[in-house]
Amino acid sequence: MNDLSPLFEQIKQLSGDSQAKLAEYVAFLQWQEARLAHSTATRWSFSFIEAFNQASRQATIDPAGMDIKMAPAVVGGHSQPALWAHPPVVGQAVIEYYVPIPAQVSDIRLDLAFGIRDGAQIAEDNLVAFGVKVNGMRVWGQQSNARVWQEVSVPVTLTAGDVVRFEFTTEALGRHEWTWAVWGNPELTGL
Repeated sequence: MNDLSPLFEQIKQLSGDSQAKLAEYVAFLQWQEARLAHSTATRWSFSFIEAFNQASRQATIDPAGMDIKMAPAVVGGHSQPALWAHPPVVGQAVIEYYVPIPAQVSDIRLDLAFGIRDGAQIAEDNLVAFGVKVNGMRVWGQQSNARVWQEVSVPVTLTAGDVVRFEFTTEALGRHEWTWAVWGNPELTGL
């Protein structure tokens, strides 16, 4: 399809809601194509999005106010598949996975994005603590209230053939309101 002008005209005639849905679908197709291109350069990958149904979800103290789910998230106007991890009023929201690491895998990296979903009216001085633990040890963390996707690539040392516990944590550092924290497309890759 070389001449896209008829398609653009059709898109212009759609309602605002339909255009938003189309934008989410386009973002999904872009994610899917990028994942396919990336998979040809790697030998192994583990998508935390695809494995969400096997994850456990809990609060460290009290789950009141916590919202954990998997859905597309829009941050800074850009949508991508995400883990929603709105922290509880007190304590951390924890999304926990057990990941089998195949034998002979090396150069393992955790790639992800994080941020606060569009629409949140979070105050400038209100932060969320984002953290990743591997087998109980913190391997990455940042305090932020970023309203654009922040991309991170973290090298992780894992033993091939082991089953490894990954935890994605969020915690409100201040007021709980509007701490609409999300993890964008977290994935492990290795050679």
